[in-house]
Amino acid sequence: MNRSMLSLSLAALSLGAFNTHAAPPAGDAAPSAIDLASFTPPKPYQGHQVIRVTPSTQAQLDAALQLAEGVWSERIGIGPIELQVHESKLDAYRDLGLEPIMVIEDLQARADLDWQRVVTTEASLAKHADEHAIQRGGAIHDDTWFANFKQVNQIHTYINDLASARPDIASISSIGTSIEGRDIPAITITGPDAVGNAAADRPVIIWNGCQHAREWVSPMTVTYLASRLVDGYGNDTQVTDLINTVRIIIVPVVNPDGYAFSWSDQRFWRKNRRDIVSSSEFGVDLNRNWGYEWGGQGASPSPSSETYHGTNAFSEPETQALKNLAESFGTNLVAHIDYHSYSQLILWPYGYASGVTTPEPDRTFFDNLSNDVADAIFMVSSTNYDPMQSVDLYPAAGDASDWFYGNLDAASFTIELRPSSSSPGFDLPPAEILPTARENWPGALLFAAQTTQLIQFNGNQPTALEPDTAVSLTVSINDGAALLDPATPMMHFQVDAGSESAVAMTNLGGGQFSAMLPSFDCGSAVSFRFSAQTTTGNTRSFPASGTFDASVEEATIVFEDEMESDTGWSVGASGDTATTGIWTRADPQATDAQPEDDHTAAGTLCWITDGQAGASLGANDIDGGATTLTSPTLDASAEGEPVLVYHRWYSNNSGASPDADSMLVQISDNNGSSWSTLETVTENLSQWVEKRFTISDFVTPSATVRVRFVASDFGDGSIVEAGVDDLQIVYLGCDAFDPDLDGNGVLNLQDIFAFLDLYNAEDPQSDLTEDGIFNLQDIFAYLDLFNAG
Repeated sequence: MNRSMLSLSLAALSLGAFNTHAAPPAGDAAPSAIDLASFTPPKPYQGHQVIRVTPSTQAQLDAALQLAEGVWSERIGIGPIELQVHESKLDAYRDLGLEPIMVIEDLQARADLDWQRVVTTEASLAKHADEHAIQRGGAIHDDTWFANFKQVNQIHTYINDLASARPDIASISSIGTSIEGRDIPAITITGPDAVGNAAADRPVIIWNGCQHAREWVSPMTVTYLASRLVDGYGNDTQVTDLINTVRIIIVPVVNPDGYAFSWSDQRFWRKNRRDIVSSSEFGVDLNRNWGYEWGGQGASPSPSSETYHGTNAFSEPETQALKNLAESFGTNLVAHIDYHSYSQLILWPYGYASGVTTPEPDRTFFDNLSNDVADAIFMVSSTNYDPMQSVDLYPAAGDASDWFYGNLDAASFTIELRPSSSSPGFDLPPAEILPTARENWPGALLFAAQTTQLIQFNGNQPTALEPDTAVSLTVSINDGAALLDPATPMMHFQVDAGSESAVAMTNLGGGQFSAMLPSFDCGSAVSFRFSAQTTTGNTRSFPASGTFDASVEEATIVFEDEMESDTGWSVGASGDTATTGIWTRADPQATDAQPEDDHTAAGTLCWITDGQAGASLGANDIDGGATTLTSPTLDASAEGEPVLVYHRWYSNNSGASPDADSMLVQISDNNGSSWSTLETVTENLSQWVEKRFTISDFVTPSATVRVRFVASDFGDGSIVEAGVDDLQIVYLGCDAFDPDLDGNGVLNLQDIFAFLDLYNAEDPQSDLTEDGIFNLQDIFAYLDLFNAG
């Protein structure tokens, strides 16, 4: 792989397992959907346990694997290894000189518990469906959907819904069918065609999940990534800029047959569902079926093995489908991630044989990128994902990662998700889905940026500017797939579609750059963008195409509430179930999750969820459900364009279940009879954040506008605090030119002379026709205003 080509590809290592001696499962295809409430799963694991042994020789390892029903650990080699065994085999391990350490004493009980958690969680979600609907509002992304594991048909329905919600950026295609004839859909996410930036010419990234059936958190995580990308387009500048420059193709379930079978028959089934008639066995390990160094170390020729590599490379329709998809993009394919579980690892190629090394400069690039992704994950949840070359963990020939890198010259990672190897298991509790997905979200964005973007830009920009007021604009600019030349960042701007001017930006340190946007007259239309160069002279712009646009308008405040007195806000709504952390107007006491002061410069009070610090961080935070704060009736019916402004505080990144909740902000134009969603807040900035929304973008401006803030805690162990302060309704516009230029309240010749003085000096105020030309039309326009009084 040549880094200058930005070719990376991530593919799949697998969790090891060699031989399985369980009776072959029935050959009938598993149903794609089962009724959780009425279904009774079979009990295939009676007498099974998971043990840890430590072979010190290859002979011990081979004998241990022969006795095992399967392998659970991610590593297969001399040293500690976790094996699924029948309890009757424990003495046989002792006879080998291997003392078993019990990891799971009763695997069937573990499977029963896993099923019960799924059923119980689904029942709880159904019970609180109305509350969750309120919490979600009209947002595309639905956190609640990720509160429980989903069957294959539900996953396919969800990505179809994403594409239906945003057909301008998302589409569904079938990449093939499984051995049992199930469809394997992919969702493609990319921005519309732009001049010089056709979607078909953009670099391609593929993310896939579920090569191994039992790894249920894998398809949930990649579906979450798809959901956040579609939802963030147009709302998040980082996501929007990425999607406008890249095609991301996500295949949530590569192995739909095996995945369905793990729901209906054997929870810990790994392979696909090929019926190997010659040996009365079932299944090929898809992540040993890829063509690069197929059939080597870490893959088995035995159909009874959980790492059975198949009769030849790409013998399985599932791997063939993903292969065909990847090859269809030619050199546009630059990167790929294969998501697995478990062990919290970031693995990069090669891994096909002991002692193999990845050539430079790719080795250093992979090493740096994997560490950056691990850091991004850690910043979210303080969860460690260990980066390493895959062969350092174990050899595995014929896996996807080596093929994407070795055959297609694309960057390739295998990410092993939660849990860690210290608490092994494929049966992650449903409550761990969202934390797992959320911590991987920034890592996925960083991976995409560093493999496709020469330079990474980020930073929200204003859409409204005050007249006659210069403003400092700040943007984050960092290395991407190339190195940034820190002397090159520029801000470019133009006024009223005129010629473009450029200003060098100041390096503030830490990847932050700023420049001063000059002042403009009211009514001006300002467009601006940023650019920077790599150390090799390549230029990158932000946004990737087009500009940021802002209007220059005066702000007239028609309503302002600093929350220092009771103006008629109400607390509580149908569906509220929170038992603590109820909204109250108070002077907040500082904790790690809530502010010490309100937002108002000279104020004291704000609306806060309880506000008391208590004896511990979670003593007075929101618990037990939702608490709703609703504004009094607001009048936004005057002529003009009303804008709602408020400041909010939000924190949900502490406790045992960080980032598991959100706050819904909604607006109504009919006194609360119906509501439209302004935003669903999940960010944790530990500061007051100003938000502005043009009311007409959501509802019809009226005299009966209300706003509500629904803060919720539906996650076990979450610490959730929220605050609201300084709400305003502001009208934007420009005052009409006042012909009384001397301001004495009387229109007379002195005003005409004053205007002519401005005209002769070519003062912009006298260009009443706003055409940039001073002529008789401006004088006639003034006289019309003068005569009209």
